Amino acid sequence: MKKYKVALIHNIISPYRVPLFEGLSDNPNIDLSVYFCAKTHGIREWDIIESKKFYYEVLSGVTLEYPGITYHINPIIILKLIQNKFDVVIIGGCTDFTMQAAFVISKIFKIPTILWSEGIENTQSKLGKVINPLTRFIIRKVDTVIVPGTLSRNFHIKQGADSGKIFIAPNIVDIEKFVGKSSKFKEDKEKFKQELNIPNKKIILFIGQLIERKGVEYLINAYTKIREEQNDVCLIIVGNGVLKTKLEEICIEKKIRDVRFTGWVSEEEKIVYYSIANLFVLPTLMDLCPLVLNEAMACGLPVISTDAAGCAVDMIMTDENGFIVNKANANQLYSAIKKIISDDELARRMGNKSLEIIETKYSIDQSVGGFISAIKFTRFNKIK
Repeated sequence: MKKYKVALIHNIISPYRVPLFEGLSDNPNIDLSVYFCAKTHGIREWDIIESKKFYYEVLSGVTLEYPGITYHINPIIILKLIQNKFDVVIIGGCTDFTMQAAFVISKIFKIPTILWSEGIENTQSKLGKVINPLTRFIIRKVDTVIVPGTLSRNFHIKQGADSGKIFIAPNIVDIEKFVGKSSKFKEDKEKFKQELNIPNKKIILFIGQLIERKGVEYLINAYTKIREEQNDVCLIIVGNGVLKTKLEEICIEKKIRDVRFTGWVSEEEKIVYYSIANLFVLPTLMDLCPLVLNEAMACGLPVISTDAAGCAVDMIMTDENGFIVNKANANQLYSAIKKIISDDELARRMGNKSLEIIETKYSIDQSVGGFISAIKFTRFNKIK
């Protein structure tokens, strides 16, 4: 059977991408080389997982970081692609110089090219809006496009992609890790709550960066109404960011009780918080495919998010495993949270449904399968 020599170019070593790269590398039809533009970004606080299960290089170059803009310049990618004679090149986006250079050199040397993109309507960065004509050109000219879900597929069709050449590979997390660890931690759920001094509390959980676009202030406003009506609830906010101090001050000034800010936590600690929570809320104002939804669902939680989360329409089945509300709407958040937090049986059923959805539709096999199908299709059509 044909073995394809594949170059995959990605921005940084993101821990949530490692299972996908390992899965691709394990496939007998793929000889994978991953090229990272940088090790990490300045705003990222996470554990860098440097796997030995797939071949990778961190390219020499420069990363420019400004508010709303991250731009990678790695000219050496040109040499890597010329020297290694790949069958397929996968570029992870098209707003960086590195990705654009990889696209151009692949076209010059007639190497089949796949664009791997999460883009959806109204989520382009400042830089992305400036170079949108170039982005549209690349979307139309690549051989194939890989996207994570429905909204992203629709966006790329609108940008000029051929609908017959778009493949879906859902974003995934290591389900076994989250299911296994959360099951173990749930056995000591009451002990963890005692240590946090929140015994007998139902926990509403948020995990993410404390920045404007995450919409945390709307969650705090919704929680305030719930806390006024019942005293058996607690809001835990996990993460760091420029708004952390402001959000803490709001809670102090308004005397909102039982709100805990943890700051940054490790992967292990994060799973503990998922394990003791009753539901997970992502009140985002703009997000592509936030993997915290995958994580929360893998830990058996009901989930609430907004119509501004690119993956929500595919992952959240209204009334079955959670709710999708309008962004920037504290009243709708309140109503959705209230329905779940006041009905233990509903919360249990929704949590079970979340786990069922994540295990059947968002596994490593599902994601790897999408990539393999795109690679085979691209090579077949290029040869034909």
